[in-house]
Amino acid sequence: MKKLMIALAFAGLGTAANAQTTSIETPSKYTVATNSFWSNWYIQVGVDMSLQNPYGKDFADVFPNGKSFGANLAIGKWFTPGIGVRGKVNWENGLLQANRPHNFWTADGDKGGYLGIYFDTQFNLSNLFCGYNENRVWNLIAYPRMGVIRNYENGNYTPALGVGLENTWKVSKLVNIYLDAAYTFTTGGYSVVDNDRSSTHTNGILSVDLGVQFNLGKSNWTKAVSVDAYNALAASSEEALAKLRSDLDAERRRNKDLQAQLAKAPKNTAAATQTVIASAASSVFFNINSSKIVSKKDLINLEAVAAAAKNSNAKVVVTGTADSKTGSSAYNQKLSEARAKAVADELVNLGVSRDKIEVKGIGGVNDVTPYNLNRRAIVELR
Repeated sequence: MKKLMIALAFAGLGTAANAQTTSIETPSKYTVATNSFWSNWYIQVGVDMSLQNPYGKDFADVFPNGKSFGANLAIGKWFTPGIGVRGKVNWENGLLQANRPHNFWTADGDKGGYLGIYFDTQFNLSNLFCGYNENRVWNLIAYPRMGVIRNYENGNYTPALGVGLENTWKVSKLVNIYLDAAYTFTTGGYSVVDNDRSSTHTNGILSVDLGVQFNLGKSNWTKAVSVDAYNALAASSEEALAKLRSDLDAERRRNKDLQAQLAKAPKNTAAATQTVIASAASSVFFNINSSKIVSKKDLINLEAVAAAAKNSNAKVVVTGTADSKTGSSAYNQKLSEARAKAVADELVNLGVSRDKIEVKGIGGVNDVTPYNLNRRAIVELR
């Protein structure tokens, strides 16, 4: 009988919560969550106009005869909202004018023009200086460039270094328009005809690109919450903790009353014992979308209930629930039944006859606050 009284005292103690208020620094507007490697990729397709300018020559002497047109294809990735990389291929067809001699410091279109392969390190100045904003339409991006140029007229390769500025305008989540201006330095290798004499000059290339950018997969970043939202969340958490403390105090008072009833109950009176048993209840909590018992504290409560059930004629009623804020009604019903069955199986493992266990699931409920505490199974002795 003494063992039964101790077991009932344990069973009458419900869920306990112990929390303390901590001071948390509000995140910066520049702080975002890290995305996976496969996020924030993009492809760019566009056309350009280039103006090749030998060193020492004035642009006024080159334009418009030194211009040529081409196509561009690029693939890039942003590692953070402010830093990314881009690989770019540019095919320039040279002069397009029919019957034009291959002069004016440009690769001859009749002989294939040139191919540029570039690697750009990109810095999104808008995000670096103003903070990340998912709804921002216009972004300004600066980049240094290195690469190599293949001149089809001469058949040689020329190292290249450059700098550029890129503007992007958001059309939708997956599509941007971009306008890119760059100046690329080369170390020589372009054939020109000047006064009927062929020679090789070192060149600079001023190019302006216009095209479309297609974002692949996830293209945004999870930004830190605003100060107001963060404070609202903190206030809500404090309110929930206060409610838990209040519930804990109520359970402690209930347990104290139960102990007083046990002390006054006749030692050998079955009716009195049944009355005490009926008032005892325990909760077993679960993680979201789970029917697996994870808390060792809940198992201690089940051991106490099992001891009481084995030493009495009481019936064990296990009622499974889910929180009504997540999941459909049909899914929550199945989940609540699975949670009740998991607790019943554990009671059987503890020695309770399955014939003495009633199992039921009642689906999604919103009986307690915060709502995640509704993910539980309630165990009662009747």
